[in-house]
Amino acid sequence: MANRFNKRKHFVSLPKHKRNDHYINLKNRIKRDSSIYGDLFWSDLVIDESEDSRWCDFYFLGLDKFTIWNATICNAELALQDEVHDIAHNQAISMLTKEEQEEEFKTEFVPADRSPTGKVLTYLMVERERIPYEKFGGLTFSEQVEKIESDIITNAPPNIYESFITDRSYSYGIGLSIVMDVEVIHRKQIEQAILKFREIGEKNWQGEKPVCFK
Repeated sequence: MANRFNKRKHFVSLPKHKRNDHYINLKNRIKRDSSIYGDLFWSDLVIDESEDSRWCDFYFLGLDKFTIWNATICNAELALQDEVHDIAHNQAISMLTKEEQEEEFKTEFVPADRSPTGKVLTYLMVERERIPYEKFGGLTFSEQVEKIESDIITNAPPNIYESFITDRSYSYGIGLSIVMDVEVIHRKQIEQAILKFREIGEKNWQGEKPVCFK
């Protein structure tokens, strides 16, 4: 998922006093909204316990006074779907020529709204007719991706592990991608992930055994 701060200077390169300022601001935000998110994290998102949510973006404090963790968490099922989709998408792309790729992924826009003086205010992306390919047995690119996804899930699903993966290139905090073997991602699961991450020393980690899907 895109980080809204990713065009700024990397957080880890900021002076300690600036990182501490961000740390204190997040600490105050967590305290302010503790009735919503508890006292371990804060999020831009509404966490609805009635929904079967499989992912969430959130922020929490590091064990020192200079680190903010900018985290994304998902359950293993969603991680599997994402991994399979990426594999299938790349396989389908590799089957197209350079010219076919350019035609398949080009985007066109037309004016959608104009001012009284005729100035274009907004544009609308043109809905393109999908191209069937002989090499795909008459399927479109999207249909071929779905076919490959189905084949992968049936015959050779990739291994998915519980994990913590850090990314120091973020401009707000340090990035952290979390995969957990749970059915839903609610406040309880986020709190468990934070406590486990702290327990292992706030570092990259992968479970010893892959997740077993029923």
